[in-house]
Formats: sequence, structure tokens, C-alpha cells
Amino acid sequence: MKRLDCKALHYQWGRKGAESTVAQLRKDTIEEDEFYAELWMGTHARGPSQVKEGEARIPLADYFRDHPDVLGQHERDGVGLQFLLKVLSVGKCLSLQLHPTREQARELHAADQTNYPDANHKPELTIALTNFEILCGFQMPDKILSNLRSHEALVELIGEKALSSFGATTDEGEKKGALKNIFTQIWTIPPEEIGTLLTKLLSDIFLKEQRSQTDELIMGLSEHFPEDIGILAPLFLNYVKLEPGQATFLGPNEPHSYLSGDCIECMAQSDNTVRAGLTPKFKNIPLFCENLTYRMGGPPIFEPQHLADGVDEYSPEVQEFAVHKLNKEVSVVQPIAAASILIVVNGSATILPDGGNEEKIEKGDVLLLPQQLGAKLNEKSDDFLAFRAYTPPPKEK
Repeated sequence: MKRLDCKALHYQWGRKGAESTVAQLRKDTIEEDEFYAELWMGTHARGPSQVKEGEARIPLADYFRDHPDVLGQHERDGVGLQFLLKVLSVGKCLSLQLHPTREQARELHAADQTNYPDANHKPELTIALTNFEILCGFQMPDKILSNLRSHEALVELIGEKALSSFGATTDEGEKKGALKNIFTQIWTIPPEEIGTLLTKLLSDIFLKEQRSQTDELIMGLSEHFPEDIGILAPLFLNYVKLEPGQATFLGPNEPHSYLSGDCIECMAQSDNTVRAGLTPKFKNIPLFCENLTYRMGGPPIFEPQHLADGVDEYSPEVQEFAVHKLNKEVSVVQPIAAASILIVVNGSATILPDGGNEEKIEKGDVLLLPQQLGAKLNEKSDDFLAFRAYTPPPKEK
């Protein structure tokens, strides 16, 4: 068992200073005027973790190379750590984005390594630490249609024929195609016309006696991005307010934007993002509109499975990762045939690894647990909360 030193990333959408959970977890001297947005745990080149060896620091990838027995057999076969674990503190919305499939990622990376730095897909699991607000996945068709019809400027832009066709068809493929046409038409209007369209919509909302939740979301986004077409995302996407412990799972080409709160994120090891709004960063709107699944439905809530006292498992249908949530009821960290990373996000405990010495762990501590290492957890505080990520061994056929 080793302790890890992990990297904090600073973006303007993060939370400032000690208000940020990321800053609190780093346990360094906190710069109160600095934005702390993400804490990365893994071997990704943008934020590699380091193994603590006394005063020395060893890059985690190098440690795995020199100690392959730490890894499970499926991790030793040239692939190493397949997941990236993060903590996010969101003070202002992130970009409207999607993540490409593995095949699309390879093509994008080959053509443009600056904007698509990885040749890998990025399915991701989001687990709320605090109340966590997110826009994700397209709403039910009738809700989208109602939202669009509530704005005369959008009816004029889209046309009654297109709206009626979207509402009338019962064929799933045709409905997705109709939604694609409508969404693309709005998102690709000429830049010089965006300001006029948004001014009309915001004026309509401002003059309403009673504003809907969607109206309030649009107005809130406009405060940060007044001339960005992305502020219209709430017309199309589900608004979800996750409570602590609740989760969403987003596969390839599903639209989403995080709005506020703190969360655990676990994903395949990739930093590929296709953006279409709510950001000053590079956007590729045509690619975004083309790649979307246009799958419509309710919020994509992902339910964990209860494994044992104090242990819930979030295990989506992907090969790269699963996550365990541990609370004060847990007594044993079960051995797994894979290396795992464990972060304590609240409280404290003592951990006694098999064949090792007991150590105290507390908020902000990050541990590397070798494959097949079990441990006992004792003296847990009432608010103890930790998360453990790993790559499940392949199921026997």
C-alpha cells in the first residue's frame, strides 16, 4: 500500500480557495484567489499522480513499470491503469460537450492531436458529493416540443412544418432525425444572428410573470455566456439535481454540461472532449451535431448495487472501471484482482493492510492498493466517506 500525491487543475469554472473541495483535499497551502477545479488520480499525462517514497516522488506509471506485481494480470498486458479518477468542484458551468466513441477518438486524434489529445473513448460516471446540478441527455420529445413552441423566435427559425413533423412521427429513427435537424439548425445559425435570437428569447423570458425552471436556467447561463448559443441547452436537455451518492453514467456522444456542485468522476483514461457552447475554448459545433445520439428520455440516473455493509458499487457496462463508495459501516476493504486507487473525501479511519502496519487515513489521503491486497478499516469517524476505483478483471467466458 502506497500513498499518492495527486495533481490539482485550475480552471475558471472551479471554486475559489478554501470553498473548493478540491483545494481542501489537496491539503497544501490554499491560495484564496486561485480556482481549484479538478483533482486527478491516475497516470494520464496531463495530471499524473506520484507515489510517495519518503521525501521522494515517483511517477505512478514508472512505479507500475518497476513493480508490475502491483497490477492485475489484465493490467500487466501492456495497458496499465485504464481509468482516471477525479474530484470536481464546479462553481460555474462547464462547456456543453460530448465524448466520442473509441473509433471516433482514434480518427480525431490522428487528425488533430492539439484538440483531441487521446486516441481513446471517455465513458464517464459521475457521483455527487454535494447537491450536483447537471444538464444531460435529451428530454422526452413532448417536453422538447413544448419548450421550443414557447418561444416565437424559435418557431419562426425552425418552421411550423419541422416542429409538426417532430411531434407527429412515432418512428424512433424519424423522430431522432427530426430532432437532429432542429438542433443542428439552431446551433449552426450564422454567428452574426446569434445575438439577435438570444436577445429576443431573453426578453420574452424577462417579461414573463411566472418563469419556468427552464427559463431560470437559461437566464442563469446567460449571465456568464450572454452571446453563446449554448445557453439554449436547457430547452433540449434534462436538468438533474443529484443528491449526495446519486450518480449518472454517460456513454459516447451524449450531451451534457455540469452546472454546480462537487462530484467524483471516473472515466476511461482520456481527455477527449467535443464542445458546442458555454465555453471560450475550441468548439466544433458541426461535429457535435453530427455525433450526437439524439436519444431521448428521462434523466440517466445510475443506481449502485449494495455489496456489503458500508459498500456500494457503481459498475456501468464498460470494461475500464468500477467504483466503490465506502462509509462508516464498512469494516473490510476486500481484495480485488486489480490495482485500485482509494481517496478519503471526508472523515478519518485507521487502515490495517494484510501483512502490514496500521496507519491513520483522513480527508485528502489517496492510497494505491496493490492487486489482491485486503485491509481492515477501524476507528472510523461518523462522517467517514471514501471512494475506490479499479478496472474489473475480465469475466470468464
